[in-house]
Amino acid sequence: MPYIIITIFLAVALALQIMVGSVPISFLAFPLNLILALLWAVVMISLWKTRRKSFFVDFMLSRGATISSIVLFLGFCLVVGITGERSLVSTWMFAFIMLYLQTVLLFVILRGWRAQTATGARLGAVRWRFLLNHAGLLLAVSSAFWGAPDTEELRIRAVQSLPVREAFTIDGTYEVLPFEITLDEFSVETYSNGVPSMYEALVNVDGENVILKVNQPYGLSFGRDIYLVGYESMQDGYSCILQIVYEPWKYAALAGVIMMLAGAFMLFVCGPRRRNDDD
Repeated sequence: MPYIIITIFLAVALALQIMVGSVPISFLAFPLNLILALLWAVVMISLWKTRRKSFFVDFMLSRGATISSIVLFLGFCLVVGITGERSLVSTWMFAFIMLYLQTVLLFVILRGWRAQTATGARLGAVRWRFLLNHAGLLLAVSSAFWGAPDTEELRIRAVQSLPVREAFTIDGTYEVLPFEITLDEFSVETYSNGVPSMYEALVNVDGENVILKVNQPYGLSFGRDIYLVGYESMQDGYSCILQIVYEPWKYAALAGVIMMLAGAFMLFVCGPRRRNDDD
C-alpha cells in the first residue's frame, strides 16, 4: 500500500508538470510563500492533534515514508548534480518531493520531541538532541524550499570610472538597480604561467567604497550580497563581472544548520541514548 500511495503521489506531480508546466515560482514570492508555509504547518499540526490515528498520519510516520522521502530527495539531488539542469528544481516533481520530505520530518518531530512515559498520561522530558537535529534539518530544508521564490540573482558589468545601474537576470531579463556601482580600481596577480592567482576590485556603491575579492562578498543590505565573479581585460583598463544575490531566507537556513551542529555536539558529548534516558 505505501508504494501505491507514493506512485500516485508522483503521478499527480507528473500530470501537473505536463498540464501546467513548471511551478510558477515568481508568483509564489513573499508574502504568499510565507502564508502557504504557515498554512501547511497549521494543517499538519491540526491533523496530528485531531486525526492521530488516521491513515494519512499513520503513513507519514511509517518506515516506508521515511525511507522513500529520503531516497527520492537524494535521488533527485543526484540527478540535478549530474545533469547540471537547475531548471529541474522548478518542476512539480521536485516541489512534491520537498513537501513530502518536510511533512514526514514534521510528523516525526511531533511524535518524538518528548520522551515516552510509562502510562502516557503525562508528557515526558524534552529530548533536546533529537529536537535540535530534526528541527534543525526541517528548518534548513524548509527555508530552501519556501524561500526559493524570494531568491534573486543579478549580474552586472562594472567598467572603470563609469557608473552603471543596469543588471541582468540569469534568463537575460533587464533590471535597473536602485543604486549605482562604479569600478574605481582593479588589480590582478598571476602565476608565472599567466594564470590569475588573485584579483580584487575597489568599487563605489552609492558613495561607499567597497573592496571585493573572490568568495568574499559584501553585504549590501538584509539578505543581499554582492560578489566578484570574474573580469575582462580592456584596452583602457579592466571591467569586472559582479553578481548580486538576494537570499532573505538564508538566515533561517543558517539557524537550522547551527541547530543541527548543536544537536550533533550534544550527541558527541553525552553519547547515544541509554535505556531509561529521557534525553
